[in-house]
Amino acid sequence: MKQSAEELELVKKYAEMPLLLDVIEEDKKRIGESSAILKRELRFYLSALQDRVTADIYELKKALKEHDIKIIEQKRTEDNLFISYSIRGYQYKMNPLMSKVRTDGMLILAQQMNVIVEEE
Repeated sequence: MKQSAEELELVKKYAEMPLLLDVIEEDKKRIGESSAILKRELRFYLSALQDRVTADIYELKKALKEHDIKIIEQKRTEDNLFISYSIRGYQYKMNPLMSKVRTDGMLILAQQMNVIVEEE
């Protein structure tokens, strides 16, 4: 059985979202260790952003369940993200490059932050 583009996008986004939480957490630590004047405000903003990403993950979980999609395994390496999943009982694998995952993640964060990203 063939998987739809929407189903593929759900799996990909669900795999990318935890990486976004890691990026935000790392930035919160860096800001906390910095001498930035707006340190408290920036950390508060990043915490709110984490809450929005977490809410998106919850919505993605519901969408996965509605489409009968199960994530079987997820592994991260320096170069790749390995995802094994099933849709309506049929098993699939996805192996996006981390460079693509990072780019997609930054676009998702920019959207969450209401930042317009344009190519130069």
